[in-house]
Amino acid sequence: MTAGSAATPRESVHVNVQERLGRWARSAVFYGIVVGVLAVVVGQWLRVSPPAAYGLCSACHGRDLTSWLVNHVEGRHLFITAAGAKGWPLLTVVGVVLGAYVASKRNREHSSINLGGNVRMAAYGFVVMGAALFVGGCPTRILIRSGFGDVAGLLALGGVATGIVAATLSMRWVARR
Repeated sequence: MTAGSAATPRESVHVNVQERLGRWARSAVFYGIVVGVLAVVVGQWLRVSPPAAYGLCSACHGRDLTSWLVNHVEGRHLFITAAGAKGWPLLTVVGVVLGAYVASKRNREHSSINLGGNVRMAAYGFVVMGAALFVGGCPTRILIRSGFGDVAGLLALGGVATGIVAATLSMRWVARR
């Protein structure tokens, strides 16, 4: 081997690492980890309370936003958590939806996908949100609660994991038929 040929594999490894890091930085997993860590940091060090681990919950924040709007438009007195009753609504759900839209446009991934059974998919969404409100949070909040060592969060996390496994197995079964 010559000196020139020995340097080429190192350069290609360096380029591959940079390329992989670039892809990782655009990954949904990366942003999920960042948002999860920030939610714990905000909840712990900025003393966001009550309730504990309320950093980012699509189900609960959506409920509080809806209740806040109904209270201010219709003059009702629907329940809003203390974190959402400080004068302004919790706009995290709006931020997540707008952020996802902007990211999909930026990465040229915004398009319509026909999954079939739109009414069925909407019904599944209602069931998931209802279950999240019944359990006490969406999977993100369940993870945050588990991180704080909450027993209910750990049990809910086990339920979510069991549901994911059951859904995966049922989808595989349907695909094989």
